[in-house]
Amino acid sequence: MLDDTPPRTPPSFGVMKAQSERAVRDGLPERALVIRPGYIVGPGDTSDRFTYWPVRMARGGEVLVPGRRDDRVQYIDVRDLAAWMVRLMEQGVQGTFNAVGPAAPQTLAQFIEGLTPLAPPATTVTWIDDYTFLKAYPLRTPAPDDPGGLTEAIPWVMAEGDELGHMRISNRKALAAGLTFRPLLETARDTLAWRQSDAVPEALRTRPRYVLTAEQERAILAAWSRRP
Repeated sequence: MLDDTPPRTPPSFGVMKAQSERAVRDGLPERALVIRPGYIVGPGDTSDRFTYWPVRMARGGEVLVPGRRDDRVQYIDVRDLAAWMVRLMEQGVQGTFNAVGPAAPQTLAQFIEGLTPLAPPATTVTWIDDYTFLKAYPLRTPAPDDPGGLTEAIPWVMAEGDELGHMRISNRKALAAGLTFRPLLETARDTLAWRQSDAVPEALRTRPRYVLTAEQERAILAAWSRRP
């Protein structure tokens, strides 16, 4: 789809991406290389999306994990992405590639388990796998097109409706073209070290952009424990 229905000004994010890909192919028909990354993570990521998880696990205590254990997650370390893109350009590769990781499908449970070495002793995990509860909890004031609630905690996204395939993008073509991934724990440790360093912008240190504050997490956990 290259246009919104009904039309929007400016176009939606997905439409702008599709139009950009078309412009590349039209302008460089014999040389076009289109990379479609998923969530880009790692040191230097000021979005505080993936970063929330290493920071939260390192803090310990009772950790809220929204979603179902078998929900899928996808992400890619910026260093793996950049190195691979350089190799493709050096080799003169053409084509369109989905740059998502890890190499094999990963569940949310496997993702959380992979971060447990960051957690202090006595850390516990509380799963909230009830989508209805998560969507109903008034986490934030929603925008006109945002229903509110805790519907994403990158790299987890609630797998239903338009988001059902959000974390199920095939990376087989990219793997065949040499895309490789460092271990999750390496990415998490390096991200945590960066987030705790002076390299983080002062504005971000003062006002983090994490999906949950500690107070919100405690409130949701308390509401979950009180449910009938």
